[in-house]
Amino acid sequence: MTRPYIVAVEGISDTIASLEEMPAAIQRYARMAINTTTKKTRTAASRKIREQVNFTAGYLSDAAGRLSITQQATDGNLEARISGRFRPTSLARFASGAVGRGGVRVQVNPGSTQRMGRAFLMRLRAGRANIETKSNLGLAIRLKPGEHVENKHRMVPVTGNLYLLYGPSVDQIFRFVADELAPDTGDDLEAEFLRLIDRMN
Repeated sequence: MTRPYIVAVEGISDTIASLEEMPAAIQRYARMAINTTTKKTRTAASRKIREQVNFTAGYLSDAAGRLSITQQATDGNLEARISGRFRPTSLARFASGAVGRGGVRVQVNPGSTQRMGRAFLMRLRAGRANIETKSNLGLAIRLKPGEHVENKHRMVPVTGNLYLLYGPSVDQIFRFVADELAPDTGDDLEAEFLRLIDRMN
């Protein structure tokens, strides 16, 4: 499940009415401007997400499908979409090694490593459709009888008192950085559209 970030041209009909060039050419340049800007915005979003969370560039590549262009603009629909993977990310993806006789080091935020003394890596029996894992590994914790934790919303029950721990989804971080990207995206779209229009003169 994904929620898209949309790049679109609005008011194009007013632009067409003010120019003598063929509307088909205007639509074509608008489409090209949107698709060029969408690619640039997806790359910028990947970079900003990686500043917040310790994902790799390859993990967020367009081809990987976790932060991808899910719709390109056409002459008939001047709208493109970027979508982030909604599935939560297993904390096992951020594990950087075991700690002594027990526990795991985890680095979710770049440059900040935390020790989880009671957590351990476990191999899952089968791929879980509702959580993004790494090599089908999960980071788990076993709660004591009657024990409660503050961030239980970041836990997925496995069986009994055994829980998988997970961090933010790509979509969650993408939503966070999208508002920051919006002004630059608008400026880039306008500049690219005007650059293409100038080629007609």
